Amino acid sequence: MDVHYRPATADDSRFIATMIDISSDGIATLEWQDECDEPSGKTALDVGSEWYARDEGDYSYRNCLIAETVRPVGMILSFPITEENFSKDGHPPPYETDDIYAPYKYLEALNSWYICGVAVIPEYRKKGIGKKLIDLSLQEGRQQGYSNASLIAVHAKKALIAYYESLGFKITLKAPIVEHPGIRVTGDVVLMETRS
Repeated sequence: MDVHYRPATADDSRFIATMIDISSDGIATLEWQDECDEPSGKTALDVGSEWYARDEGDYSYRNCLIAETVRPVGMILSFPITEENFSKDGHPPPYETDDIYAPYKYLEALNSWYICGVAVIPEYRKKGIGKKLIDLSLQEGRQQGYSNASLIAVHAKKALIAYYESLGFKITLKAPIVEHPGIRVTGDVVLMETRS
């Protein structure tokens, strides 16, 4: 199978948003819905696509890599967590029931190369595409001077946790998911880092 890896372009923004929705288990869609308004008729996916079409910011196509055959089949979004974009209001649990983003803010690892989302379309999974995307992202992080990489994963997804562990990530912190009808998972989310 011939898979090509390339930097994303603004034209990939809808594919990126679709894949981010998959990898975030609904969290991203809830965030995008906050920007939907009735008169415009925009959907959450429309808003997400606009986010990723931007040239600036963490949630930009410029921070994404695309895996493609004759069409895009996978994507990774990664960027550094620095003093500039670190969540200043992150705190340990317990959390208010209306702050669904609280555990994710708490689990940010300052001064790390953050893999915010990685996803491959179902028919192309288990073919090494996700690993290659992660390898390329980690390589970019090292080139930018980051010795630690981080990601957030759902603890109940044991196969995914084991996969990340096989790539050198270790669980360093956990927090409970704030339950919400739009979030497709429950239990805990964990911070995984390459630094011990």
